[in-house]
Amino acid sequence: MKNTSKLVTTLCEIGIFAALGFVLDELQGIIFKGVFPNGGSIGFAMIAVLIIAFRRRYVWQALLAGLIIGLLDIATSAYIIHPVQLLLDYVLPYMVVGFAGIFKIFFDRSESKGMKILWLIVGTVVGGMFKFLSHYLAGVFFWSDPSAFAWGLGNMSAPLYCFVYNIAFIGPSIVLTGALITVLFIRAPQVFVPKYDATDENLKNVINPFKIVLTVGTIAFGLFVFIFYLIKYVNSYESYVDGNAFGYDFDPDSMVIFVLGFFLAIMGVNNLVKYFKDRFSYVSYSAALSTIILVSMIYDIARLIRMYVKGKDPTLYWIWFVIGLLSLGGALTFFIISFVKRKKEQQLESNI
Repeated sequence: MKNTSKLVTTLCEIGIFAALGFVLDELQGIIFKGVFPNGGSIGFAMIAVLIIAFRRRYVWQALLAGLIIGLLDIATSAYIIHPVQLLLDYVLPYMVVGFAGIFKIFFDRSESKGMKILWLIVGTVVGGMFKFLSHYLAGVFFWSDPSAFAWGLGNMSAPLYCFVYNIAFIGPSIVLTGALITVLFIRAPQVFVPKYDATDENLKNVINPFKIVLTVGTIAFGLFVFIFYLIKYVNSYESYVDGNAFGYDFDPDSMVIFVLGFFLAIMGVNNLVKYFKDRFSYVSYSAALSTIILVSMIYDIARLIRMYVKGKDPTLYWIWFVIGLLSLGGALTFFIISFVKRKKEQQLESNI
């Protein structure tokens, strides 16, 4: 059962970080829309995969996080001229960033903070270059028509143009991500050390109806949101043909909401199991809820930016933002109160 709990925790982490990576990818795509006419954007969405790569033990866990980001990209829209191009441009780019996890063993064995930072940067560069290689190969084999080259570079050979174009956004992304992950490690090194619910193991609960209502309510609400918006998402499908390419679109709002509903339901099930194992913690519950709400708000900010860029009515997203802000404030307040209460209880137990 302990191994099962670890697996559930790991999968939940992978899912949350993948969702965060997708949202960051959407945000950077909106900010740099039009700057890179053939696709691509500067940003630090790779950091979601890199955190899993250096936080978790096995490389497959980071690969899975990257794969989920790619699948979420496909789930909103894609421009396809060949199945291999779909693989190279959508499925693999974030997935191969997960190969940075091969440097985790050196990161863990390093005793000095400086050496740990070095391996974080090495992993970032290697993961970023794998992402570059995936996009580069897609460009060389499927986007080699000089008439479609951006920035008036039609006189270049296809291999040189694809190198220049892709390094133009992936290079700065590597630098930006490397800087951010370094700052994150310096300020919050615990992010790279999973706890496996160790803080909950000493918490013994008595029968508490409120905890059961809270967890069951979370499951019910999560399932309702998941089913309702999944149906809405499926019904939003639109397709088009552009020459020899096939494109399609789904409503990204519905997709994000049903994915978050799914995570709410999983979180509720996980905490219900913990309750019956006498390891339910308000701290872990409110922390997970805060993370889910935060992901929702980051996505909402991305949509707000898009509404203003396109000159559309942003009212709906401002309402979403206010509700999210209030919910996040409530969840964080609940977390702080629960954390302080738990510390007091632990202090009392140690004094007995």
